[in-house]
Amino acid sequence: MNEKQPTRRLLKVKDASTYLGISAWKLRQLIQQGEIPYVQDQENGPFMLDINDLDKYIAKHKKTAS
Repeated sequence: MNEKQPTRRLLKVKDASTYLGISAWKLRQLIQQGEIPYVQDQENGPFMLDINDLDKYIAKHKKTAS
């Protein structure tokens, strides 16, 4: 029986910044500016970022040469 492991949907800042290819500091800045939504399940808990929101951020900022 070959069970497939579920893919994580929520990432911590470090993993999310790696996914986006930016620094954790820059990602925290984007969160503070309201550019990327986050999940925080408890007061003072870590920011968790939905991979779908990260993909939307990427799509929103794609550029093509004119």
